[in-house]
Amino acid sequence: MPQGRHRSAETRRQPLSRAFGVACVAALSLATLGAALPLGAHSSGSTAEPTVVFGPTEGAEGAGETLLEGRDAAAAGRSAVREGATEPEPTAVEEPEPAAVEEPPVEEPTTEEPLPEVTGQLWATSAVNVRSGPSVDHEQLTTLGWADPVDVTGESADGWTQVIWDERVAWVSSSYLAEEEPLAEEPAAEQPAETSEGSGVSSASCSTSPGIEGSLAANAAATYRAVCAAFPGVASAYGGYRAGDGGDHGSGRALDIMVSGAAGWEIARYLQAHAGELGITYLIYEQQMWMAGDSHGAWEYMADRGSPTANHYDHVHVSTY
Repeated sequence: MPQGRHRSAETRRQPLSRAFGVACVAALSLATLGAALPLGAHSSGSTAEPTVVFGPTEGAEGAGETLLEGRDAAAAGRSAVREGATEPEPTAVEEPEPAAVEEPPVEEPTTEEPLPEVTGQLWATSAVNVRSGPSVDHEQLTTLGWADPVDVTGESADGWTQVIWDERVAWVSSSYLAEEEPLAEEPAAEQPAETSEGSGVSSASCSTSPGIEGSLAANAAATYRAVCAAFPGVASAYGGYRAGDGGDHGSGRALDIMVSGAAGWEIARYLQAHAGELGITYLIYEQQMWMAGDSHGAWEYMADRGSPTANHYDHVHVSTY
């Protein structure tokens, strides 16, 4: 479209808008005026209606002002509503309480009973077991050797003496304790050979199984010679060191005396009588075990190991320290 004609169209639109605005305002004014007239005015017979003439400029400006005043009033109302509205208060967020940390219970210190007062000292007359209570049924704590001293408390019960060992109360068979320190034994070589249970042992060389002596520890070798001299020809053979054995045989501290029946019990009783001198810790015969320090009759049965040899029915086993 040509530029000149476009401007003419815009120019024509403006008077039409003004005219429309003037008409609206005029209609509104007539309605207001009619409502304001008294009722008698309509019945006077006059048919002429009042005419309100607005100039073109006054009508447009009045309409504009009326519209602006209306918008201002609406805006003021909305503002009043906003001001009257109460803003919601922020909701307080409760912070979670930290989990309670349980402290470990405080262990109350245990009050240990004080040890009994030591009243003296006794000496072991033979290898003897130190036990946790006054009977062979209690735990074995250690073994005292011949002439070993031990502190005593003066208390005794059922043939047992209360002692203090390793900062604790313990018990030892009273029959193996002496009030005086045992004197040193004379050299065994100078003592006569014994053929039965008696005082002293022989250290004479033995002709039965002589090859084992070189691999035996001192106490096991002394036991070998003593039994061989006290019971000549009774044992058919002697056994000692066994390579690879995890027990006393592997260290040369054990001796096997090959004998059976009543002869084996005679040898066992002889070894019990001289357990302290020979450094014996325990004996096994016919599936029974005796611990040095226990009464001579305190043999305890062992579990079945299967064969007569494993159950020690054909030999007396001696372990030494």
